[in-house]
Amino acid sequence: MEGLNELNEYIDRNLDRFIEDLKLLCRQPSVSAQNKGIDECVSVLEKLMENAGIDVKIFEVKDGNPIVFGELKNKNAKECLGFYNHYDVQPPEPLEKWDSPPFKPEIREGKLYARGVSDNKGNIVARLEAVKAYMDVYGEVPVNLKFFVEGEEEIGSPHLERFVRENMELLRADGYIWEGDGVDSEGRPVVSLGAKGILYVEFKAKGPKTDVHSSRAPLVPNPAWRLVWMLSTFKGPDEKIKIPGWYDEVVPPSEKDLQLLREAPFDEEADKRELGLKEYLLGLTGVESQKALRFSPTCNICGFSAGYTGPGSKTVLPAEASVKVDFRLVEAQKPDLLFERLKDHLKRNGFGDITVTRHGGYEPARTPADDPFAIRVIKTAEKVYGLKPVVWPTMAGTSPIYVVKNMMGIPVASAGGVGYPGALVHAPNENIRIKDYSNSIKYVAALIHSYRENP
Repeated sequence: MEGLNELNEYIDRNLDRFIEDLKLLCRQPSVSAQNKGIDECVSVLEKLMENAGIDVKIFEVKDGNPIVFGELKNKNAKECLGFYNHYDVQPPEPLEKWDSPPFKPEIREGKLYARGVSDNKGNIVARLEAVKAYMDVYGEVPVNLKFFVEGEEEIGSPHLERFVRENMELLRADGYIWEGDGVDSEGRPVVSLGAKGILYVEFKAKGPKTDVHSSRAPLVPNPAWRLVWMLSTFKGPDEKIKIPGWYDEVVPPSEKDLQLLREAPFDEEADKRELGLKEYLLGLTGVESQKALRFSPTCNICGFSAGYTGPGSKTVLPAEASVKVDFRLVEAQKPDLLFERLKDHLKRNGFGDITVTRHGGYEPARTPADDPFAIRVIKTAEKVYGLKPVVWPTMAGTSPIYVVKNMMGIPVASAGGVGYPGALVHAPNENIRIKDYSNSIKYVAALIHSYRENP
């Protein structure tokens, strides 16, 4: 792209300053799960955005964390580019596993360590610095920009859908760049065009009013067994979900999706070694393994609690038992509808006595690879990184992309982030590489510049 040399040189000259801005945001705790430092982080972020020339508005959220919205306009621009991020981070515990304090950013051997530096503060600040660089070099941006930054992503974004429904015109853009992605182990840029949905459910069964001696098992119902029998009706050894109607709305991958899976480099043997596995479930391999990972609904037991689980033995029949299950959803599945089918399934199979609690759910969402916005994102990645991007039609994980893609009909892609395979996201010693931070700034600046060359 013409004009990028001057931009890139500016970014290189000012990288130390851009790193200090990132350190400033990372020093401020913003742990949504612990309600720690949220308002203070909003204030720091507001100042960083204003310093980039962005008009900022803070939206208070009833019973939730504030949403930060920023806008930078060009009165002559006809298109608008949006960015979604979140300023909240995961709890830093266990603290003893950190080599340096999680909220005291430290650079070691070309890496910046801090809680949230990869997920997601590095991406936030990289985008702000790209705007600052572009404005300093060109004086104005060729496309209107919107910044949509929430503070509850790490706790499931419970108020996000309502906010979007109430502010669609404010948030509307021609395309949104989502929060993450970066490069793979070979330095290739990664582009993701969607995410699975999720339905998270907790089940509780009760037996006697208090734990009793296990010798009474012939007479006293065991709630743990109730849950085991219930779970056996959910899924079989073939990994197929047995709840009636679960697959009715599923949209299978297109030929283009399968082509992307065939083209995407994936070191299956290295992945299995890292997991300590001889083979994947059902012996899946090659494209079929990636197809299952990204396009198959799942039913996963997250945790099971009942009775005595300490050292040694204790012969006890528990008074209650609970199990938490997450169901990953694929394109066109609706968590509300599936939750009703799940409850109907329990009643039909004699498990109506089990208490069912829903702990949230997202719809899946995907942008087609041939969408003009997706094409712009992918082409820019190849030009900036000098390598063919790895394009995933959807992630195996979940993110609230649906509030933009499904509710507003706006294409969404994730690209140009600060992440890399060793970032240790959600773990002690979370980090990014300085070179990836620099490239992320350059990518966003190039994407903005693409609207100057190709409106």
